[in-house]
Amino acid sequence: MSVYDQARRLQRKLKDSKEYQNYQELREKVMEKSGSKKMLLDYQNLMIKLQNKRIAGEELAEGDKEKLQNLQNLIEINNSVKKYLEAEYQLSKMINDIQKIVFSELDIGISEEELESETEEEKAEK
Repeated sequence: MSVYDQARRLQRKLKDSKEYQNYQELREKVMEKSGSKKMLLDYQNLMIKLQNKRIAGEELAEGDKEKLQNLQNLIEINNSVKKYLEAEYQLSKMINDIQKIVFSELDIGISEEELESETEEEKAEK
């Protein structure tokens, strides 16, 4: 069986998993209600905006921090959005764990040790 066939089998297993099924059910519930859907989309858009600022090395403005805190407080009250985000986290965690398993024994790219030794060699040459 080819690697691609195995990947498709894994995809089907993931789709059939209780984590994915739970995620899909909760996603549908959130998306049915316009208020919950708007809250979730506002939260996700704000998170992306804040992550982009962090990546760019920008300080987070107090207004952004306050807006995030307010949205998080609303999410704590809105049980369907809260449960959806928890399910999304569990699904993401499972996928990350699978990725670690798949790539753990593969030697791809340059390791941290190799990068560090290269840097030490460059320093020694100077």
